[in-house]
Parts: sequence; C-alpha cells; structure tokens
Amino acid sequence: MSTRFTGRILSHLAHQGYRPSPIDEIAEQMRVGEEDRSDFDAAINQLRTADRIEIGSDDRLRLPAYDDEMEGRIKVTQKGYAFVRPDVPRREGDLFIPPGDTLDALTGDLVRCRVLRRSGGHRGQGRGAAEAARRGVTGRVVDVVERARTTFAGEVIQRGRHFLIEPDGDELKAPVVVRDPHAKNARPGDKVLFELVIHPDEHGMGEAAITEVLGSAGEPDVETQAVIAAHGLREVFEPAVLEEARTAASAFEADSDAASQGREDLRDRLIFTIDPPDARDFDDAISIHYDEAEDEWELGVHIADVAHFVSADGEIDQEAARRGNSVYLPRHVIPMIPEVLSNGVCSLQADVDRFTKSAFIRLNGKGRVLDTRLSRSVIRSRKRFTYLEAQALIDGDLREARRHTRSEPVYDPDVVEALRQADRLAKIIRRRRLDSAMLVIGLPEFELVFDEDGRVADAVPEDDAYTHTIIEMFMVEANEAVARTFADLDLPLLRRTHPEPTFHDLEELRQYSRVVGFNLPEEPDRRDLKALLDATRDTPSARAIHFSVLRTLTKAVYSPALVGHFALASDHYGHFTSPIRRYPDLTVHRAIDAFLDHTENGTRIPGGKGRSKLERILEGDGRILDEDRLLEIGQHCSETEVNAEQAERQLRTFLVIQFIAEHHLGDEMPGVVTGVSPSGGVHVSINRFLVDGFARTSDITNGGTRADRWDRDERSGRLVASRSGASIGLGDAVTVQILRADPSARQLDLAIVGLVERAPMVATGRGGRRSSRGIRTDGRHDKSGGRGRKGRGGKGGGKSRGKGGRRR
Repeated sequence: MSTRFTGRILSHLAHQGYRPSPIDEIAEQMRVGEEDRSDFDAAINQLRTADRIEIGSDDRLRLPAYDDEMEGRIKVTQKGYAFVRPDVPRREGDLFIPPGDTLDALTGDLVRCRVLRRSGGHRGQGRGAAEAARRGVTGRVVDVVERARTTFAGEVIQRGRHFLIEPDGDELKAPVVVRDPHAKNARPGDKVLFELVIHPDEHGMGEAAITEVLGSAGEPDVETQAVIAAHGLREVFEPAVLEEARTAASAFEADSDAASQGREDLRDRLIFTIDPPDARDFDDAISIHYDEAEDEWELGVHIADVAHFVSADGEIDQEAARRGNSVYLPRHVIPMIPEVLSNGVCSLQADVDRFTKSAFIRLNGKGRVLDTRLSRSVIRSRKRFTYLEAQALIDGDLREARRHTRSEPVYDPDVVEALRQADRLAKIIRRRRLDSAMLVIGLPEFELVFDEDGRVADAVPEDDAYTHTIIEMFMVEANEAVARTFADLDLPLLRRTHPEPTFHDLEELRQYSRVVGFNLPEEPDRRDLKALLDATRDTPSARAIHFSVLRTLTKAVYSPALVGHFALASDHYGHFTSPIRRYPDLTVHRAIDAFLDHTENGTRIPGGKGRSKLERILEGDGRILDEDRLLEIGQHCSETEVNAEQAERQLRTFLVIQFIAEHHLGDEMPGVVTGVSPSGGVHVSINRFLVDGFARTSDITNGGTRADRWDRDERSGRLVASRSGASIGLGDAVTVQILRADPSARQLDLAIVGLVERAPMVATGRGGRRSSRGIRTDGRHDKSGGRGRKGRGGKGGGKSRGKGGRRR
C-alpha cells in the first residue's frame, strides 16, 4: 500500500473534530495540491479496498464502525476511567472504558474489549466521556492480551505490620502489597524492582514480588538504575557483541591503509569537528570551500562509517537493532554500539585516520543547492572544537576560546577562516530555510549542574552559541542530500517523516492563538504558523504559545513514506548523520554502500537507460531494504526513541523535584501558565527548572487572604474569578509557591500567589485581523533538527543538558 497519503488520511478521519465530508473537501482541508491529487486518490482507493475507510450513500468518507469486540492499547487515567486506542482507527475514536470496567489493565497493556452501544453520559469523567456518550459507544475490558511492562520500580514502606511498595511514576495508581520483603533483604526506604503477582483492580490492591534491591531510595545512581530497569533499557552488552566489536577495531588498527583502498582520500583537506566539551563519540565532521569567482560553496559533511565495522545481521547489528538508539540520561549514557567502536575507531578524533561517508553539497551564493555527491572516504580531522570555543574564534576572542578548549589551544589562520566561512554559509542556508517557512520553536533549555554526589545543585540556561545552529544547518543539508539521491532513483529508504498537522488540530491552535490576540486564517499553512511563532517570540506568552504549536505538530517518525519534513520545510528528509547512536542512520549507510558500489564510489551515475538499469540493479541489492521491512524497522525505532525520551524525562524530573523538595519547599518562584484544565486548575512551568506543577483553583489566591471561586470561560479558555474579576490563562506570568514536592510520583503541587503579567496581544498573522482589545500590564525535532545536541555523559559532577539531544 502506498504510504505517502494513507497515514495522513487515516489521522484526518480519526480526529475527534472530523465530520463526514466528501473526498474533494477532505483534499482541500489537507491542502493536497493538483500535482499530488492522483497519489491522494490512489491512497483513497487503496484504503477502501483494504476496508480501512468507507464511502456512504451520501458520498462522504468515514472510518469503519466498531465490531462487537476490539483490541488496542489502553491508557488508564488517575480517575479510574480509560481509553483504548484500536490497532485500526474507527469512526467512534478511542474506546471509552468507564471506571470499574478496566479489569486489571495498566496503561500500555494490549487489551481485548467488548463494545457496548448505549446512551447516557458518565458524569464527572471529562470530555472523553462526553464524546463517548455523544457517539453512543463505550467498552468493557474482557481480557489483557499482553502486558506492556513486567518490571516496575518503587520504594519499600511500612505501615504498621504491613509492608508496601510505593511505585515510581503514575502507571500504578496506589501502593502494592509485598508479603515477604525480607526474602530479598529489603528494608523500608530501599528502592526495589518488582513484578506484579496480582494486578490491582477495582476490588483491591495489587501484590508484588521483589526481584532486586537497588539501594537506598533517592540516591541518584540508584534512581538511575531504577529508571533504566523500569523502561527496559538494555545496558550491558553480551560477550559475543563485545568480542565482535574488539575484533573489528583491532582489524582496523592493524591495517587501516589496506582497508582504505577504494576510498576517496580526504586526509589533506581541512576538516574539523564541533561538539560539546565532554563528548566522546564524534560522529560528524565538516569541510568548507568558497569559490569567490563563481560565488559558489562546497559543503562537505563527513559521517563516521559505522557500517564498515558493523556487519549486517552480525552480533553488534542485532543488538543495535534491538536498542534502536543510544540513550542519554542525566550523567549516564547507554550507547547503541560498544564503546570500543563508538568512542574508538568510529569516533572522528583529531589527527588520526578515520573512515567516513561524505556528502558534498554545492550551493550558490543564496544557499540554493546546485549539486550533490556521495562518497566513501577516509579523513584526518585537523581540529576538535567545542561549541563555545568555535564561537569565540568566530567572534575574534582568542582568550575566551582558550577557556573552552578541550584540545591544544593552537589555532592556525586557515582553521579560523574555515570557521568563519562555516558561520557565513550557515546563516545563508538558514535565511533560505526561513524564507521557505521553516519553523523555529523558541522553547528555553536549561542545563542541570550536579554536585559530587550526583544530586542537582543548580540549573543554568543552555549556551546560545550560534555554532549549534551551524552544525544543525549543515546536518540538515546532508540528511536532505541523501534522501534526495534515493528519491531521484525511486528507491526505498528509511526516512525521517514529519507530516503536516491535521486540519482539526489547527482549529485547536487557532483557539489558543486568539487568547493572545493572534487570529490565524481559516486555512492556516506553515507560513501562518511561522508568523504566530515570530509574533510571540520574546514575549511573555512565547513559551506557552510555542509549546502549543509544538503540541499541534505531529511527531516525527521513521518511515519509508515520501512525506517530507513539515517543520523543516523539506520535501525529502532522512537521518544519515548519526549512525553511532541511531539505528535508522545505519540502515541508510548500508543503502549508500549499495549505491556507491554500483556507481564507482559515486563518480559515475548514468542517465537515460543506464539510470533505469542502475535502479533495477539496486532494487535487487539486499542492502536496499523493501518497504515492508523498512516499515517494521521504522516503527520499532520510533518506539525505542519515545521510550528513551520518556526515561530521560522521568529521571530528569525526579532529580529536579528532589532538589526542590530538599531546598525550596515553601519558596516562591516565577513561572508561566502552560495550560488550563477543564476540570479546574492550572498547569505552570517553573522558569528556573522548566518543570511543570499543578495548582488547583482552591490554591489560587493572587496575594489575597482567601481563595476565590474560579470558572473557566469556554470562549477564551481562561479562568475567571467570580468575586474579584481577575483572570488567568495560557502564557500568563505568575508567581507560585511550592506546596508539595513528591519526587517518586514526579508531582509538584503549587499555589498561585501572584498574577504578575497577563500574556499581551500580538500582531495578527497573514489573513487575520489585529485584535483591538487593549491589555494593561503591571510591570515555551525530531521536531527539531539535524545532528541534534547530544546529552551529557560521565559520572560525578558537571553539567548535563536537559534533553538527550534535539531530534528532528
């Protein structure tokens, strides 16, 4: 089945706001151009043939209705009701499961449900229940087909003569009983791993069996191991994997000259790397040349040739495929491949020969791509820079550069000039991309600072050196160059796809934007979203609005679909630049190997009949995987990526809330409103730590001595106080007091004690109208891109980036 439009069509029809519409109207809502209409119609026909969609007697498209039973993944809420997402989208949406009908299912479990068609609502259970009542369908879990998790982490506590485990996070809603903690020598206060013997349900508590005692709860290393185990992260390499890695590294060290035969020799070129100060796996390097007479640039992006060392279906490859990616936790890195490779012969260290795959992109003076060439190469990096060191050299501050160096502080004039050329070219490329409406989400990022015991000591803003953008722009160019090459040959490739947001999600964003006085047009496109981002940038509402745009965008995933990357304004995009830490990149490198083998290392690419012959040859090369296999790998790696992000977020949140609990309980801090709950309450992001807390309406005092009554205005989305007339909404700056901090549950309870500043109105977007209402004021990749910013590894003190890396 064609994958270009099928997923987007299904997502469009499955959205809660969709109403049955004719095909032409759906094509218009999805902004399908005339040049793409035939592919769109083909996808409609394929989905009809596969019984994935229906066209009624009124010529309107609908998803199929539920049968009497269905299977899907369940999400259980704090209030006890749940939603089950079907494997195949249905017109009624996710199936609503009332409290008491979830059996003993936990969030993420695969369940089988009986579908019940009934009228009447479920009071007090939110919008989902109301929507289920409107659609006249609910469900009851009749069987748990597959458990999402078997291992959990928590702290042993004692209540009277009984021992319980207080689970980490919110998957388990209440403590579970442990009958004999002494069998594993567990004591109150210990952090343990456990499996459920009896799952909790509406009739009683769950019962657990302790499988391992990790140590004292709250200790950073113990909490790190708890997160690793709870998320099923693979930390230890089997002996066979390590032996294969050592053999590959030894073979290279023994005779790299012989192995380099047939590679383009770039060892005499000026090539350099720019990375974080504590990076160990240097997987990308760059070279740059400017022809002033022709006003043309040649950008060289040189990526570690991991595929040379990792044989397909070998021990390392199978383990890397299972892991999907490296995991960057605060103070701890779990590599995808053994470190003898990732930090050794694959790492593009200075002054040593290294094997690479190179993408050469020729651009004109305005940053338009003129030509692309791929090559299997050998390089010798001249210099390793840190981001701040390179930025200081570009700015002409030699003393500052020496402060941030991690190598010999000797800077040859040609190296400094190359950095300044890179700075110039990156700005040209970025200008071109912005003209094409590339989206730039301006959310702040903070680095955690740790003490010698691994506890958070502070949080500082991440450096804003433009050298980060230089590398991101160049990596995006290289990723596009590879994806274009395979698209031109009509060959399958595992791509990084980022579809347009659905028409209905843009409707929701339109409501958010009205809150700050920005009116999106009826059919907003990427340029309108860019205008909204630009209009709110550097304003108090920026974090809330930019986060709302981010939430509106679909998540980038791995797929062979020819979808492109919406946020990057890219028609063809894949991940090529980080094969050390992303398995999809490794599959792309193997496809490139096939291409280079049949084109004399990229030097002979035929046209006409010869090109057709090349396409047929490559289609038969086993290194060019078919779409079905790529879909399977893409889905798995998208899932491992999400799991890694969740693990990083869980550990970071624990460490930050632990710090707040120990040092800031009762303190007042500035924050920004990031959401208003329909059930009553406000979500606030604390500025200093970018951690979210929740304030109930009863805890909003605005400096007064008694609480007011707050009601939600459905039109504006703001909470309004009935007595004082004060209001609070998305983007407002507030002062909060820390009432309660629970690191294990990852929860912060807040009180809003001051409404500092209401989010101001901004200039309207293209096609809209500027709001005339005045506001008085007294007194927030891969939806991101390129190579990404790597997380910090290592033990002991130092800084750690809040994220494991930006991912586009």
